Amino acid sequence: MSTELRKSCPCCASKKVFEIGKLPVSQWFAGTRLQQPLPGGWLYRCRNCRLKFRNPAQAAGDYAKLYDNAMTTTWDASKFRADWDLITSYITKELPQGGRVLDFGCYTGGLLAQLGAQYQRNGIEVNRAAAEIASQDIGNKVWSSVDEIPDGLRFDIVIASDVIEHVTNPMLLVEQLTSKLSDTGVLILTTGDADNFLWNRFGANWWYCFYPEHIAFISRDWLQYISQTVGVDVVRCEAFRYFEFGLSRRIVDGLHTCFYGVFPTAFLSVVKLFRKMLGRGDSTSIPGGGISRDHLFIVLRRSANE
Repeated sequence: MSTELRKSCPCCASKKVFEIGKLPVSQWFAGTRLQQPLPGGWLYRCRNCRLKFRNPAQAAGDYAKLYDNAMTTTWDASKFRADWDLITSYITKELPQGGRVLDFGCYTGGLLAQLGAQYQRNGIEVNRAAAEIASQDIGNKVWSSVDEIPDGLRFDIVIASDVIEHVTNPMLLVEQLTSKLSDTGVLILTTGDADNFLWNRFGANWWYCFYPEHIAFISRDWLQYISQTVGVDVVRCEAFRYFEFGLSRRIVDGLHTCFYGVFPTAFLSVVKLFRKMLGRGDSTSIPGGGISRDHLFIVLRRSANE
């Protein structure tokens, strides 16, 4: 796998970038244990478009190979997803009569399955095993990339739920997906908020950038930047809590998150020791999700003059 330390922003190409902190080496990627660990690199930020990004990142082809594994349970569709609830509520309210829906990064089709038969549902998924399950469940085509969508086919709703952080250049993804919208269509995004208070406090030691598959992180400032550069309007942008835990769980996870945020190496060493004692193997995650409203629900539309 090839990596190269970037000297400019992967989104806007500005050279006004700065290092925030070092990210940990990872033995896991998308729920699969790797034969060779992935270097963590560093968390950077662009002063121009305000994107946070992993630097260096792997080549796009290498990421595609990592995602196309035999796992189909990494993102479990049976678990409650606050983002899916927000998305389905929005779609059924704004488009109750039905319409064409495309889910970019649909995995096994769990989100599409929540929509009724009045919606013509399609997906895009690079993991072939997951795509096969999704196609069978929704009864429609699941493509492996945007380029495979037939010319002229447009969608009333395009979804990218917890996906935009997985691509090197999120602005390019927004351009690709909005090009597939009908005249009145909207693009729905959910992702971590790069300007969440705790994230800015802990920098590279925030849970959301712990995962090696998370490589680019957007915020309201970034949305303002792309609204001026690629011709999209921000219809809606609101913060939400990714997991709905009780108060006691949030307190415990909050303490663990602070421990990792201040002493990341010590935290990971302690977790590794305890998991080894319990016979649970390596740790694939850290706490943090759900302790604050650290995710964004975003609705974008192509500008009227585009």
